[in-house]
Amino acid sequence: MQKNPWINWAEQIRAIAQNGITYTDGGFDLERYHQLQTIAHEMTALLAGAPIEKVDQFFLPEKGYTTPKLDIRAGVFQDGRILLVRERSDGRWALPGGWADVCESPALGAEREALEESGYIVKAEKLVAVRDVHKHPYYPTNPHHLIKMLFLCELKSGSPTANIEISEVGFFELDQLPPLSQGRTIASDIALLKQHDENRDLPTEFDK
Repeated sequence: MQKNPWINWAEQIRAIAQNGITYTDGGFDLERYHQLQTIAHEMTALLAGAPIEKVDQFFLPEKGYTTPKLDIRAGVFQDGRILLVRERSDGRWALPGGWADVCESPALGAEREALEESGYIVKAEKLVAVRDVHKHPYYPTNPHHLIKMLFLCELKSGSPTANIEISEVGFFELDQLPPLSQGRTIASDIALLKQHDENRDLPTEFDK
């Protein structure tokens, strides 16, 4: 699904406003950047069908120069089946993963997320892809501009364990995937991970 261009424009306006607030010397420019920020939040609220207060709360804690957020996903196979976790938030399934943590490498982040969300201990073996969500049909669109890193991981040990965010954990045949939480994981993510699982010499993919 192609991303609504108005979402892109709202993101760009918000980034310009936040960067301006960070670097301006103040005065009238600061006021104008705050006005731009308000417009961007109102646009986002309208497009998302959410209260403006919720959008403000989502974005205002951010300080400094605007950059994309990093979403890390672990691809773990067992007997040709892919490990997926069921998100309590929407009842759909995704690769284990989440936001990258400060002072933690992305590879370690993939291992940590897999353990926290599935109960399995894994080892990151290969960076399969760096994906710009704008160039792939993830949906619904996150208000932030996201970069996804897909890691192929080796299963070491553990057992399926649910938590406050995850209701179920399971391995699935690629031709029998459950409904996916497509803002987090899309079928092409899993297909690409499978290709790299079968051929470790394939190069890491990235968007241009």
